[in-house]
Amino acid sequence: MKKIKYFIITIISILIIPLGVNAASGIIKVTGSSQVVVGNKITFKVTLSSSTKIGSWEMVLDYDKNYLDFIKSTSDDGGTKMGSVMQSAAGVSKKEYEFTFRAKKTGSTTLKVGTYVVYTVGEEEMSITSTGKTIKIMTQEELEATYSKDNDLKSLSVEGFELNEEFSKDLTAYTVTVPEDTKQITINAKENDSSASVTGTGTFDVTQGTNTFEIVVRAENGSEKTYTLTIEVKDNNPINVSIDDENYTVVKIKEYLPQVNAYQETTVKINDFDIPAYTSDLTKMTLVGLKDIDGNIALYIYDEKNNTYTKYNEIVGNNLVIYPKKTDKVLNGYELGKIKIGDLEIPAYYLNNDSRFAIIYGINVENGEEGFFKYDKETQSFLKYDDEMINKLLEQNELYSYIIIGFSGILLIMFILLIKKNKKKKKKENLKNDNNKKEEIKKYENKNEDKNEDKNEIIEIDNNKDEETYDILEKKSKKKKHKKQS
Repeated sequence: MKKIKYFIITIISILIIPLGVNAASGIIKVTGSSQVVVGNKITFKVTLSSSTKIGSWEMVLDYDKNYLDFIKSTSDDGGTKMGSVMQSAAGVSKKEYEFTFRAKKTGSTTLKVGTYVVYTVGEEEMSITSTGKTIKIMTQEELEATYSKDNDLKSLSVEGFELNEEFSKDLTAYTVTVPEDTKQITINAKENDSSASVTGTGTFDVTQGTNTFEIVVRAENGSEKTYTLTIEVKDNNPINVSIDDENYTVVKIKEYLPQVNAYQETTVKINDFDIPAYTSDLTKMTLVGLKDIDGNIALYIYDEKNNTYTKYNEIVGNNLVIYPKKTDKVLNGYELGKIKIGDLEIPAYYLNNDSRFAIIYGINVENGEEGFFKYDKETQSFLKYDDEMINKLLEQNELYSYIIIGFSGILLIMFILLIKKNKKKKKKENLKNDNNKKEEIKKYENKNEDKNEDKNEIIEIDNNKDEETYDILEKKSKKKKHKKQS
């Protein structure tokens, strides 16, 4: 009976008392790059999330200061501590923080939220799982050494058509032949390594004859490999043309022709084919398209009478469209040189090397006017060059030059005469001065003669005085002598 009673009580306890309550749980995850170069910055994200509404939390991000220098974060205090006091009964399902560090030295280190406590909106502590992030710090050389060198293609195809060879990553040249009326093809390619990149795929226009495309694979380490795809659009009756030893084919489909200004569409007969062309009654030109061996199409002037082709180039300015043309005409007062407008280099006249304007010869395709045109390099516009006005200016300049030369000559003659006159005047003055000097010298000499005469008289007087003195002395001497004898 006791056993039966105990069993019944146990069953009732199981039915009445719950087996247990599932505690609310959440996850703390650190995410970011797995590698960084020494000296560079690196940013990590710390995410707290739960299917249960989170009311409040407190967390600390742990990191090794030997490997990382802390710079900044989006936490409330700007440090590595994260926390929030519940302010709303609604709570949150996820909270994110960002932390930025600078790598100090090579090695491996881990960031993790090791200290945390999280509560539900009902203030019940949640069970949390925290996962960290390990990063490798290395030099630039070590990082580059980890880059993939794989620059191969995994696949290559042209939609709707087959390659002439089965694709192989080691074979880099393929050919595809398409019908005559094909105007577009689509190239697909896939890199062998997901870290590599591919350029040269997509949808492209093609024309009759040979069309060449390049598909370039760039590996993670920067090395490149080029695959060449040649699309041959059938031309059952090609019209071949040779110009300066270069081979071309005549374009037979109108849509392939480049656009051109001030011309009308027409057709011309070449080898019994109606060839699409452009014509103009103003320029008296007929233009057809020629394609080179690389698939490039350009317009050429077709001379039906002589069956010749001349490359057509036009310069589109802001106001006029000019077809540059060779000429034997010469512009006086200008220097002949060259000017490059776009990809076209043509002869041009300049006043000097630094001139803003250049004069070129050509035809205005919009009205058929032929002659010289002034091109403004700054505004990239054309203006009809007025020969008559310029020639008049040149004639006036020449006349002014003669006048200036003549006036300069007169001034020179007057200057010479003035110099001669000054010389004569100076000579007269010098002569007069000489005469005055001579008179002064003569007077001086006469004065000297008078002085000499006076001097002689004085000398004679002095001599006379000396004789008298001598006589007196002699008499005195005799007297003394006489006394002694006495």
